[in-house]
Amino acid sequence: MRDLRICFVGDSYINGTGDERCLGWTGRLCERRFSWDYRLSFYDLGIRGETTAEVRARWKAECEARFPETADNRVVVQFGINDIGVVTGEGRQIEEDETVEEAEAFLKEVSDLYPVLWVGLPPANEACSPMKPSEGLEISFSQDAATALNERFKTCAEKLNVPYFDLQAPLLANRDYMSSLTRGDRMHCDGTGYAMIANLVNNWEAWDGWFSE
Repeated sequence: MRDLRICFVGDSYINGTGDERCLGWTGRLCERRFSWDYRLSFYDLGIRGETTAEVRARWKAECEARFPETADNRVVVQFGINDIGVVTGEGRQIEEDETVEEAEAFLKEVSDLYPVLWVGLPPANEACSPMKPSEGLEISFSQDAATALNERFKTCAEKLNVPYFDLQAPLLANRDYMSSLTRGDRMHCDGTGYAMIANLVNNWEAWDGWFSE
């Protein structure tokens, strides 16, 4: 029996923060792929608030701890939304060029070791900005910044020959998704939003291919 193990590595959107069912899009996605024909183990390695550089710094050790040499080991990554956050009184957390540099190095590291899929950053939650995720911290998110970074990510993925799923266009055009950003914790989408992301990724040819090999 195939021993398929997938680490989902990234930030709060990987973690599913704000989902009242605590499944996020990764839990819903793997639920739809459950089969007795293989043993699917998935690992949520999302940490809220992390930037691209912070995700990159920890990914290898965390994945290696969950990947036996005898298994079919794979990685899905999603990151970048925190990089574009503008902290009141301090400015943008990470400049775009630095984020892209870290992303390219990160994906190169992963793809050298494991099959990898890259899910793009979600739309910025402008409707609820500025947010106060913790005491003394106020942060805002710009859709223009998210759009610009997404375009740079697509170029980077093409350069590295890593499959990239662009969430921006379908989610920005979906009124229900954009409304989901204003519910729940008013920083992330709620469960209905995560379900929409799961639906999109589930129909992605690159993801589907992992289950037909």
